Amino acid sequence: MSLLKFVTHELFKRRFIFYIQNHVRLLSIEDIDNVSQYFFDSHIGEYNEFLGVARQFNDLNISKTFLLIHKDADELLAYMTLSCDSIKLTGEEKELHEIAKVPYASIPALKVGKLAVNKELSSGVKRKGYGSFLLEIARGYAFRMNELGVACRFLTVDADIEYDTNTPLFYEKNGFVENLGNKKRNPRHTISMRKDIFAEEKI
Repeated sequence: MSLLKFVTHELFKRRFIFYIQNHVRLLSIEDIDNVSQYFFDSHIGEYNEFLGVARQFNDLNISKTFLLIHKDADELLAYMTLSCDSIKLTGEEKELHEIAKVPYASIPALKVGKLAVNKELSSGVKRKGYGSFLLEIARGYAFRMNELGVACRFLTVDADIEYDTNTPLFYEKNGFVENLGNKKRNPRHTISMRKDIFAEEKI
């Protein structure tokens, strides 16, 4: 069963995403015997090195890692990790998402723990859109969780500003907003953000 089934129909309206869909394979790290067979350089050592321990985290059910592979070039384009999460929202934030009547302090979510794109691809491989594509895959997973009877309302991410202060802008372009309820408690090198998976997409 192809993991690409989790791409939502709205995304096919974006031409660059349609191109990616036809040129990639999405694999679980469980499907790869040795991830080191793929060259990967995100220009951030921490994210490169994580691939060396990703299988261990996967087996311990701490995070699940998914790899985006180019079909023709057989290159590792990008990867992301997913795990369960919850977020605390202020009253104003709940009103923004029309869930003000929900009495719970924490709202269920799916967390994108790490998201990294290969910056050293061969000349014949398209170099844009893979991060956004993986975020849409994550959104599709969140919808699937609801279908399976596990409630999930948001995607969450700790946008890493230690290496690139513009990282939050990337997530904002993909529909994320900052979590004000987590602002004081969040480490300085990241910004807690969320995306309502049921919010209408602006195509």
